[in-house]
Amino acid sequence: MDTRQMIGAGEALVPLYPKDRLSDVNGADINAASKFHMLSIVSRAGVNLKGPELLGAKTSGILEGEFFGATEGGINEFRLRHAYVMLDWEKTQLGIGQYWHPFVVLEALPNVANYGTGAPVYALNRNPQVRLTHKFTDKFKVIAALHSQRDFTPNTEPFRNSGMPAAHLQFQYKSQVFTAGIGAQYENLKPKLSSGNPPVKSNERVENVSFMAYSKLNTKPLQVTFAGYLMQDASSFVQLGGIVGYQTSPTAVETYKPMNTHSMWIDLQQNSTGKFSFGLFAGYVRNNGVKNPVEGAIASISYGVTTNWGAISATPGTRTVNYLYKVVPRLDLTLSKALKFRLEYDRSTAQWADATIKGTGTENKYLANNNRFQLTTLFNF
Repeated sequence: MDTRQMIGAGEALVPLYPKDRLSDVNGADINAASKFHMLSIVSRAGVNLKGPELLGAKTSGILEGEFFGATEGGINEFRLRHAYVMLDWEKTQLGIGQYWHPFVVLEALPNVANYGTGAPVYALNRNPQVRLTHKFTDKFKVIAALHSQRDFTPNTEPFRNSGMPAAHLQFQYKSQVFTAGIGAQYENLKPKLSSGNPPVKSNERVENVSFMAYSKLNTKPLQVTFAGYLMQDASSFVQLGGIVGYQTSPTAVETYKPMNTHSMWIDLQQNSTGKFSFGLFAGYVRNNGVKNPVEGAIASISYGVTTNWGAISATPGTRTVNYLYKVVPRLDLTLSKALKFRLEYDRSTAQWADATIKGTGTENKYLANNNRFQLTTLFNF
């Protein structure tokens, strides 16, 4: 149940941003209205496969899907989550297929009940990819990956037309008690093949560089996980951001610049041997906009999934989100290895403002607050 109308995915099962104020003729806020829903669309099924030894490596694979649907109109339809093949040597693993983006670090995840894993503060993404992992020691490994985009963008053409994959590099240290790592990503996109009126062939590109750092401390009473991000074009990670296209005249070719985003989160989880355990997630994401926008541009348009949802804009006369923070306490009741109930309260606050050509807002600011109460039932087999 939400106390305010929300922008989200999967009929807002994944809550992202409390909606901006929308006044009627009497000045009443139309979006200050509660909403209730019940869904089972995150039900999933998958298989883990083991194959024969090949080239001295053990072979295995993952095939997994769910009923979340690929689009809002396809809710309850079955969609692919993971289709991933692995070749494991003694110290090296080669993975090929669709799997979690390397920024989704399974060794340092938030333990929230919500399906969004803490988005839009958390960087959430799955990609078709080729990933190479090498263990230098039992505690230290390096991850290198080349990947494209599929499920987490409203338009795959900027990635396909670029003619090159995005690149990722990550270093991770992991012991029984402590995990830490740093990672970076580079992508070079070609947003459009033509622009202007009449259309003119475009060779314009935009480069994006993103960084992350994370750590987890696992003690007997408490598990503490932390991560921070410096992102460009963060919309493909369901965060605030994207790219902005500028035109200096109606016939000019559109040029592009990335929006900058930073975010951080912390997750506390009680390591309990009893039926009850407590946890807390808290995080903050900030839209820093374009660093040096094209002054004098007659048109500025933002692109990305957060623009499609209506949360980000670089067009004057529209609205955009400057930042969002959330605090999410939770209580778990574990009845058996198979059955668990999770009760979670999500307090989210977003600052809306009049959009500028940077993609940020400075005037007519409004804080939109939502309180979500969620009960999740999990049955694993």
